[in-house]
Amino acid sequence: MKSLTVVYWSRVGLGITAGLFCTLLARNSFLSGLSFGILFYILTYYILKRLLVAKVEKPSDLFKMGIGAYFLSLIVSWVLLFSLMHPTAVFTYSDIGKTVTFDATGSYDLNGHIINYAWNFGDENTANTTEPLIIHTYVLSENYTVTLTVTDSEGYKASESKNLEIRD
Repeated sequence: MKSLTVVYWSRVGLGITAGLFCTLLARNSFLSGLSFGILFYILTYYILKRLLVAKVEKPSDLFKMGIGAYFLSLIVSWVLLFSLMHPTAVFTYSDIGKTVTFDATGSYDLNGHIINYAWNFGDENTANTTEPLIIHTYVLSENYTVTLTVTDSEGYKASESKNLEIRD
């Protein structure tokens, strides 16, 4: 196999590896993750240069070859892994007049479990619970925006909001 082909496919694999490290190390900061990705690219350039410089015509090709593939695989793997690490907030509700049962059993986390359900009922009342089911009674017949924020075992959060119309 040609040396530059090896460099190209190494860049794809290294981009995926960098995406994994960005997900684990950068957590919630895009700039630190991007900085890590660039630093990782430069470091791996020197490793590839040391291994393959004698096997290519122009050593500058080692730096340029696969740079697009590296950053594309970095971004795609980073976004996919980052989205898998976050929980998903899902809830339904059923009402009987002004008393509403909220059900967040559809909320999930692929790599852990939900440890907290924070409810904002839209009427200046809130609740935090470890259980996905909760009952709330509204005083006034109005339109409300209900927001559920779930927190997973790693501390990641996700929210969902729905409009709710309370009638007499």
